[in-house]
Amino acid sequence: MNAILLDAEGHEVQQRTVVPRRVRLSRAAVDRFAELAGVESPAARMVASTGSLDGLGDRLGTLGRSPEPEPAGQDGADQQEQAPEGDLDEVLQAVGLVDRGVPTEQGRAVLTVWHAPVLAVELEMLVTLRRGTVRVRSWHRNLDDWVVCLSTGDGGTFELAWLSADDWWLELGRAAHVDTRQLLVSTDPEPLPGIVETPWDLLLATGEAVQRRRLELLDQMASDYTGMTLAGDSLDSLAPADDPDVRRWHERLESSSRGRLHAAVMGRSERGRPGAGIVEWVLFHDGWRSVTPFRRDGWSMVRIERRGAVDLPRELAVRAAEVTS
Repeated sequence: MNAILLDAEGHEVQQRTVVPRRVRLSRAAVDRFAELAGVESPAARMVASTGSLDGLGDRLGTLGRSPEPEPAGQDGADQQEQAPEGDLDEVLQAVGLVDRGVPTEQGRAVLTVWHAPVLAVELEMLVTLRRGTVRVRSWHRNLDDWVVCLSTGDGGTFELAWLSADDWWLELGRAAHVDTRQLLVSTDPEPLPGIVETPWDLLLATGEAVQRRRLELLDQMASDYTGMTLAGDSLDSLAPADDPDVRRWHERLESSSRGRLHAAVMGRSERGRPGAGIVEWVLFHDGWRSVTPFRRDGWSMVRIERRGAVDLPRELAVRAAEVTS
């Protein structure tokens, strides 16, 4: 059965579809696009952000009665497009965002979703490759059936994309994809168990010791928490780990990681209160591990579990349900 959308007078409204597009724009072009619409540039706060959740309500926009996005043009394409060099207005016109100095219906829809979403996801990834350290930010905004994504690796060149909410999970998985063959070579290639549950205080203490190169402290730290670290290939197979293994795993967690992913999901509950959920992942030579805090017998624990890029949309969906319920 298909849902029927009615307007304020009770007349049936035709459902609008989103034609996906992906274009690359310079920072100047993104700023000019916002200037022509008389709104804040999507790139401005993204580049200036420190990753803090301060001002959460402002970052979610005005979420009362938000205007519905205008329909996208029919000249869209699934493939990524490189905006031509030249006059900024000509660049924006070439990708269908501006026409004669005025945002098109497609352009207005993009900015409406960006500045008045009902749900927002902000991802930041720091990865150490053989050629150096790379920092990537990808911010996503959702309103009705629309999702708008803006990503950058240097703050100068941006990828702007808009797509249907039904395809959002593909875009989120794409954001977490890393070619592990390009990572800085690890001196300790032995993989961690599929799941490790360990005390949060132990993780913090051993991480500090490794950073300060006080490796002689690790054995004593592990023995202070004997029997509390569990490991296995699945939650059903977890068993207490020996202290030497615990010591080795904790050292590896700090010294062999090759990247980190931080994702914040922001939304509003039915009462209008803003809320946020956090996803933290750590990257190793054999892939991602999620880092999830929990409680066990009154202790603050952390679960470190093997993940793949396809798991990120599911984790974010759980956080989204928590902050909007």
